[in-house]
Amino acid sequence: MTNKKYPNESDEYRAARNALLAEEETLIARIRDLAERRRQLPRGGELPEDYVFVGANNDNLGQELPLSSLFGDKDTLMIYSYMFGPNWDKPCLSCTSLVDGFDRAAFSVGHDVAFVVVTAAPAQKLNDWANSRGWQQVRLVSAEKTDYLRDYQCQTGDDDKSLWPVMHVFSRRDDGIYHFYGTEMQGNSVDMVWVYWNLMDLTPAGRPDRMVPPQDFRSRYLEEHYLPKTD
Repeated sequence: MTNKKYPNESDEYRAARNALLAEEETLIARIRDLAERRRQLPRGGELPEDYVFVGANNDNLGQELPLSSLFGDKDTLMIYSYMFGPNWDKPCLSCTSLVDGFDRAAFSVGHDVAFVVVTAAPAQKLNDWANSRGWQQVRLVSAEKTDYLRDYQCQTGDDDKSLWPVMHVFSRRDDGIYHFYGTEMQGNSVDMVWVYWNLMDLTPAGRPDRMVPPQDFRSRYLEEHYLPKTD
């Protein structure tokens, strides 16, 4: 609790704000507790195969990259599945909002863990899109030649209409590579790392009544196959 008081605020405001602050502190403590419980999860399943991805960055475009190689010198690997399929005209707007942020955070995150974004779209298609967005730091790969997306529930069918945004974490140990954690909630399963929605939560109006963040492009495939139809 703090003794802050801002210019011209009423006693009513300060009392309500202090009450909310107490709840915020409780929430932060709860989030930290959940993070600790996550760290204490039993060992997950061993990687069934060393999936071979295809590099989609400018410096490795077209190169075959086994999952084991994506760790580099780290023991933890995070892989975000980006909704962008072979037949999509443009990728998911929401996923793009996230990856925009991931690109800027990649340097800092990369000091502690390996971080990669994967799509079902071919490497060249992903590379073209990344260059158009100006992404320069986040590592990008295509799963076009592997069953990774299906095995790890990022793709629940055989077509582009069954892709899902999922964050997976893998741990490398002396005796192999193991799955540590995956986001499994419906809806905004990666909400806590999403800059746009979290900033909107701090405003008087709150989160706008929209399915996806504003973007400077349209994804007709997303509109036709994923978003609710409106009259």
